[in-house]
Amino acid sequence: MTGHDMPEDEPNADPPPDDPWAIPPPPPVGWGPPSGAPPAALPPWAAPPPHTDDPTPPGADDGPTHEAPADPWRIPPQPPWDPAHEPPPSAVTATDAPPPGFYEPPGPNPGFPPVSETTAFDLPPSATSPRSTPRPPASRPSGEPGYNPAQWAPGGPPSVYDEPWRRESAQRNARAGLRLRPILIGVAGLAVAGLIAAGIMVLTKHGPLHDTPTGPAARLAGATFAPDPAAKTDGRDQELLGVASAGSIVVAIGGETDTADYRGEFLVSSDGGRSFRLAVVRTPDGAEPGYGDTPRVVAGSDGAWAALGGSHTGTAVWTSRDGKSWIRQPDSTGAVFGHDKITRVARTAGGFVAIGDTSQKGDYSDAVPVVWLSPDGRRWERLGNDQLKMSLPGGPVSLIDVAAHGNIVIAYGWATNGKGQVVKDAVWRSADGGRSWAVVDVPHPKGTAGPGIAISATPAGFVAGRNARSKSEQYGVVLASVDGSRWQPAGEIHLPGYGGLQRLSGSDRGLAAVIGGDKKVVIARSEDGRVWQNGGEVPASSARTVEGMAVTAGATILAAREDDGQDTNAVLAVRDTLGQEVPVDVSAIPGAARPDQTVTAVAAGANTRVAVGGTNGDGAVWTSSDGTHWTRAPDTGQALGRPGKQRLIDVTAGRAGWLAVGYDGTRPLAVTSADGAGWHPAAGFDPGSDGHVATYAAAAGTAGYVIVGESGYSAGTWFSPDLRSWRPGGGDDLTGTKTANRWMRGVVAGPSGYVAVGGLSDPAVKDAPQGRPAVWTSADGRAWTVKRLPQPSGALEGWFDKVAVKGGLLVATGTATTAYGRTAFAFVSSDGGGSWQEVRLPRTGQGGADSSDRNSAVTAVTATPKGFVIAGTAGRPGRTDVVLWTSADGRTWAAESPHGTGLSGRGDQRLTGLTTQGSDLLAVGVSADHTGEQPTLWRRPLP
Repeated sequence: MTGHDMPEDEPNADPPPDDPWAIPPPPPVGWGPPSGAPPAALPPWAAPPPHTDDPTPPGADDGPTHEAPADPWRIPPQPPWDPAHEPPPSAVTATDAPPPGFYEPPGPNPGFPPVSETTAFDLPPSATSPRSTPRPPASRPSGEPGYNPAQWAPGGPPSVYDEPWRRESAQRNARAGLRLRPILIGVAGLAVAGLIAAGIMVLTKHGPLHDTPTGPAARLAGATFAPDPAAKTDGRDQELLGVASAGSIVVAIGGETDTADYRGEFLVSSDGGRSFRLAVVRTPDGAEPGYGDTPRVVAGSDGAWAALGGSHTGTAVWTSRDGKSWIRQPDSTGAVFGHDKITRVARTAGGFVAIGDTSQKGDYSDAVPVVWLSPDGRRWERLGNDQLKMSLPGGPVSLIDVAAHGNIVIAYGWATNGKGQVVKDAVWRSADGGRSWAVVDVPHPKGTAGPGIAISATPAGFVAGRNARSKSEQYGVVLASVDGSRWQPAGEIHLPGYGGLQRLSGSDRGLAAVIGGDKKVVIARSEDGRVWQNGGEVPASSARTVEGMAVTAGATILAAREDDGQDTNAVLAVRDTLGQEVPVDVSAIPGAARPDQTVTAVAAGANTRVAVGGTNGDGAVWTSSDGTHWTRAPDTGQALGRPGKQRLIDVTAGRAGWLAVGYDGTRPLAVTSADGAGWHPAAGFDPGSDGHVATYAAAAGTAGYVIVGESGYSAGTWFSPDLRSWRPGGGDDLTGTKTANRWMRGVVAGPSGYVAVGGLSDPAVKDAPQGRPAVWTSADGRAWTVKRLPQPSGALEGWFDKVAVKGGLLVATGTATTAYGRTAFAFVSSDGGGSWQEVRLPRTGQGGADSSDRNSAVTAVTATPKGFVIAGTAGRPGRTDVVLWTSADGRTWAAESPHGTGLSGRGDQRLTGLTTQGSDLLAVGVSADHTGEQPTLWRRPLP
């Protein structure tokens, strides 16, 4: 593609006001999630109700809610180029596999070869929530298809990250224009800790907002809660979804997913693809972007780059001057894309052009083309088909690929019938940067037949490729055009193992073609499209999916993902001009692949503290006698080392020992221990098979142990007097229905018995969110009685997910959705859960900023010798800091904003578990930014 000058991207300029994407015909048979993989997990303070017909969990979104289409970016494979005579190649090597989580009912296979790499966008359901601790698999009725993360991530011993991996300011964004330099972590060596901010007090109209008393900051505890050195995976999936080049700059885009979130990544090379680093990504004001963004398509050159992708708010837009550092534009920038599907973006002389399609019905059985134009990547204009006037006989039309030379643009698309089969295709040409279009004829030279065209551009003009066949071989025919209107045969691609042209990619440094073959991908290179040479081979299998290709003067770069049966790895396959491999290991790029290290909860026993979570995709347990030094439990293999992704999310201690709960693949997980060191599956625990079953929390009382969660549409409870046998709880008050489901998220044992908190759907509420708080009480852990509570003040929807008890006093907490965002709330009961009163949690602004009240959340709660402590967060995703609310009586609360490592600063900080250690508060959590995350450990005097 030709590069041209255009205005520079000013990262600090005010973005244009106002923020979403799409799908074409059904995928071929076999697309969809692999059976048996777990659906996405949910955060503890934003867990949705179990079973609803709407797959979007109530309240899971931080901004305006948008119903995402089933797969907003997926494009179908190319139809057979000669269906009457030619079978498909023996191995699919380019873009026929969907991203993790993609599911649609199988449709007919249009055949081979696909012209374009994958551009489908399908975020994990949990990406609609801010960064958080993992929770059990997303709730859904029995038999309903769900999100399926492909598995986890690149191998090799994971790096240990501990103690500060970035600098931070005492009060982030306290001074206008403050720009902080990030520090990227390497495998060896880490930066020196950032300074702890001095204590201050900010007065607001709601009273004092106290800073942390003098004392230790949290500790980044990547080495304390280290990954399992014997593990074969890192517990996360990495993938690359696209790649583009301009001169010697190469940008590969994709990301990393774990049980709860997706972390978008930009990998950049300044030496033509021979080495890569993690690019810096910031918001326009220099802050961290939130988790949940998935970059999908990218293009750029000559001082202007743009990338488009998905986010929990709809469409995400990134811009860059040089491809090396990126600005994540405000959500409002993507509003023009709505619910449409975007398949490609290209750089023009006047800016950028993106193509896709839209559907009034939402299922793309009525798809029509859409084009978006932008002068700078920050302002986009949508052109509907009433302006484009693109149509083909035979069915709905989808645009599949685009290429630009100066301000001349060509686009390839096709029409499909009701079975998803391509019946007609065409190339359209625009001479005015994509504003007006006309069909052009791309000839069928001898030996070619049927639909199927790959297109690209070079400084000399345009190229198109078709598959052909003679009596003795299959080969490719390349056509060229100076202006996209008149086409002539230019050359042919004859290579051993030719199985079908998959993709053409051009740049100012030459042309390359991806050719599918038997157990390999063949690369062909050319300077002018006339003479083609073998550019190397890349091993291929059904487990590897090539998602994009870029060309530089010295290399051809393929971006791919590969599922080896244990996890999914991001792959950069680089070949020099002689076809020799240039080794590039994505897992060795600092920050590109971070090990799974999650600490979700901590509890106190008589002489031991136990923390639980997971590493490397397996559940994990650590023990400590002093709350400072922690040891990984040595005997957990049979309980926590089984196939499938596992995570422990709550733990409690009782007279018979320890009980921890979580999930194992798609199943509930309950394990027990006599001493905290050796762990075994809970004897006799049978959660039943009433559709989806999940275990969220556990408590130990005088009568025994209780586990709570959900079972089908109903709230689920299980009781054991001694950890040796279990029986499900009873009572009609647990029972939910498809239109009025019920769920439990937290439980405690007190003087009056057991109290569980959660929520229920209220079908009486019409045209509004139905989730509302609910409390269940039980004297013996077997029979339960429900009490419905009103919505928190100003809330559209909310429910409880945490509860703590001290004597006869109960505090239940949750996070509500309001018209302005998410807000932490709390209720108190002094009669064992019979009656409840809402209490006000004071303002929690960062540095006294009132606006963050519109984005606060509860993450943990505990009772202490002095009363109660609620941990939460304040701020929007990408810039959330820890907040503590403290109370002696559960009714009057003070807010405290601690500062320091792991508590405030760039990125997201969160405390996920609280308990006490003598006269101290002991907390575990997570600290994360765009380079990754690691656990935190915090010990301080009781507030």
